[in-house]
Amino acid sequence: MNVPPKEFIRIMPDLLRSFTSKVFQAAGTSATDGDRLAELLVLTDLRGVFSHGTQQLAGYAEMMLSGKVNPKPRVECVDQSQTTAVFDGDGGMGHLPAHLAAKTAVKMAKEVGIGAATTRNHFHFGSAGKYSRMALKEDCIGFAVSAHRFMPGAGASILSSSVASPMSFAIPTGDQPPIVLDMATSIHGSNDLFQAIPDAFFKFIGLGATSHALGGFMAGIWLFDQQTNADAWEGSNQGAFICAFDIARFRPIDEYKEEIDRHLSGIHQMQPAPGYDRATLPGALEWEREREWSEIGVPVGKGHQEALTRVAQTFDLELPF
Repeated sequence: MNVPPKEFIRIMPDLLRSFTSKVFQAAGTSATDGDRLAELLVLTDLRGVFSHGTQQLAGYAEMMLSGKVNPKPRVECVDQSQTTAVFDGDGGMGHLPAHLAAKTAVKMAKEVGIGAATTRNHFHFGSAGKYSRMALKEDCIGFAVSAHRFMPGAGASILSSSVASPMSFAIPTGDQPPIVLDMATSIHGSNDLFQAIPDAFFKFIGLGATSHALGGFMAGIWLFDQQTNADAWEGSNQGAFICAFDIARFRPIDEYKEEIDRHLSGIHQMQPAPGYDRATLPGALEWEREREWSEIGVPVGKGHQEALTRVAQTFDLELPF
């Protein structure tokens, strides 16, 4: 799990964004794409999802430098209807087509009630919550899921079939923090853990299969298989499915917000989960962190600092701390 580090320094978001953009541009991206990638990675850090934020910088830059990921992709909408769209990522980072797909899905939802988009031919898109949450500002429910190309191995355990596909739901509220489920569809554990709670494992196997059906096969990620397309970028093995629903198409938004806020107020009065001091639903803690850390800075632990230092040395850049 992502938890705030016990020992850390704070880095203001604007400094971290500037540094991150410079790294991407040094690796070959345009200034526009570098800024977009930096915005999304730092937004992830601000919510405490450090595993998918700027700690990924070195790995992302290396994929570009080694020629596995296209640093200057031309993201293109290759098919669109009133309620659907398909985006090709041109072998680049998945953040770029996924952000555009989410923006398009929300726009369609506000126009006709629902919008859905797939993305393909790209690398990692980071945490799914960045894209589901884009629906919140428009009083829409957002959903995002991703999958990557893999071959099930004969003899491998069925417990590995999920391969940690990310999935996120974002549900707007009124005055309460939005409900945001942002997770991997897998549980890491031993066979002993499986014997203890088999129902949980069967659930994540099903979630993983759903992720691959939507963000993989429906998205068309096998169209760019290295075995069949010599021109494909080696890292472009991922896809996504993103959709949005306009709540106002189902019921008056003010009534909905009043009811869900009342429900959440009741949730907060319940007994907390063991080891926690408050009863909250997913997304509340991250919402609080984003608001607070935007003002006082992102807490960057030692390992995170070391990762940023390595990438700064690679490109001879000044660190943001």
